[in-house]
Amino acid sequence: MDHTSVHEPVGVIGERTRQLRQRKGWTAAELGDRMSDLGVKWDRSIVANLENGRRKSVSVGELLGLAMALDVAPVHILIPPSGGRYKPAPNAEYDAGAVREWVRGHGALPGTDLRIFRSEAPEEEWSDSDLPERAQEENDVTRHLLAGVQAARRAGLTEEQVLAWIRGAWQLSDAFEKETDVEH
Repeated sequence: MDHTSVHEPVGVIGERTRQLRQRKGWTAAELGDRMSDLGVKWDRSIVANLENGRRKSVSVGELLGLAMALDVAPVHILIPPSGGRYKPAPNAEYDAGAVREWVRGHGALPGTDLRIFRSEAPEEEWSDSDLPERAQEENDVTRHLLAGVQAARRAGLTEEQVLAWIRGAWQLSDAFEKETDVEH
């Protein structure tokens, strides 16, 4: 793929489908059969129309079926791996690498509200296995504190009230730990 061209989703899906199908050594009919086995009623002509650009849309179910059939993550069909520009929406264009990171949930696109973007990640995805344990713990604390600050703002609390509550909770935690140490 040309690094200077602007890629659009259906065109990329068609081109990547052809590349990945050929890598598996399959004909269009074989891919159509595999899609049908997965419950997506495709045949050779649907595959050919997608790969040749005559098919103008792909449903989410079809995209996920293609990824399963071709043994790749959906992002590898949806967005070109070689870079360039990419249009995830008709009036939005970004670096393809940035869009790949966005689709993976690893990075926000320019103009995104980061608080919303990060708050929607499930808690089990908050960790980063590449970080040392101490940094991981600090990230966990930061996430929980940010969530608490957001809740306090929604409740109308002032910064002073929140800090007073944190100091009180810290002191209570210290007292509890001392009491637990005495019992053991």
